[in-house]
Amino acid sequence: MRDVVIIGGGLSGLSAAYELEQMGVPYRLIEVKKQLGGSLTSTRREGFLMDNGPFAFHLPAEWPLLAELGLTGPLYTVTSPAGKSWQVFREGTASLVNALAGRLTGTIVHRMAVSSIGQLDKRFTLCMENGLMWDAGALIVAAPARHAERMFRTLRPEVSQRLAGFPYDTVVRIGIGVRREAFQHPGRRIWDMAVAYYYETDHPDRVPSDGLLLQLGLRFHAGQIPTPDELITMLQSRLNLPEIVTSVVTHWPEADPLAHLSAGYEANMATIETLLPPGVALIGSDYRQTDLVGLVEQGRAAARRIAAWASGE
Repeated sequence: MRDVVIIGGGLSGLSAAYELEQMGVPYRLIEVKKQLGGSLTSTRREGFLMDNGPFAFHLPAEWPLLAELGLTGPLYTVTSPAGKSWQVFREGTASLVNALAGRLTGTIVHRMAVSSIGQLDKRFTLCMENGLMWDAGALIVAAPARHAERMFRTLRPEVSQRLAGFPYDTVVRIGIGVRREAFQHPGRRIWDMAVAYYYETDHPDRVPSDGLLLQLGLRFHAGQIPTPDELITMLQSRLNLPEIVTSVVTHWPEADPLAHLSAGYEANMATIETLLPPGVALIGSDYRQTDLVGLVEQGRAAARRIAAWASGE
């Protein structure tokens, strides 16, 4: 059985590691940041539990992974302004990351970045940004296109060319904790702003007894993002909030991949997948899946494909 290196510890990479763990396949996971899960972090302040990344998600009729991870109870339902029902983790979306990471026993390396990938004698070589060289029997690349493009320049330049220029919307994610009696317009939407999402919750696991939590995402053009203080002041005025108890603002430049909306995207992805060498998988929110459940299942499916290939070599 070949060993597998996973490049990227976001949700899809973490899910791939979890699946390899379940199958007993040896792996190493490389993550450039100090924490796993990418944007899936949560912050508790003044009794409010706010998500710094995705807040609500669509739950399919059957998703046995939650039971495997012991996460069936920690969910509740919120309704979007459009009237659609979504699921929310009582203890923050980071609880999914923590549950997955808590099952891992393989090697996890933080604060390490891969600059390029090569191949030598049926082994993949990884040149790290600190000058070290690693090797692997198989690879799962769970990195955004702008980073993967650089990694593939040596191994498959034609893949690199097709990954170049993937577009994104910059989304600023904001959590605001208020006193319920101070919120004059429950459910009000900010119609004159580019709102990526907007939710309200007063669940007791998320807010104090007299509180209300607003979770929203705002789109901005690169270079035109207000400071966190400016954003909160603007929202306080737009939502008519006399008092804000606490808030958190996070900026993710690649929060909303847009390539999948462009003409020719599916054909481009199909070509990229045929150009990847055997033993290499490319996963993440740039590559067909953007929702939480889809990213988890994409990572797990990639792990199964790579494990099947590795066992047959």
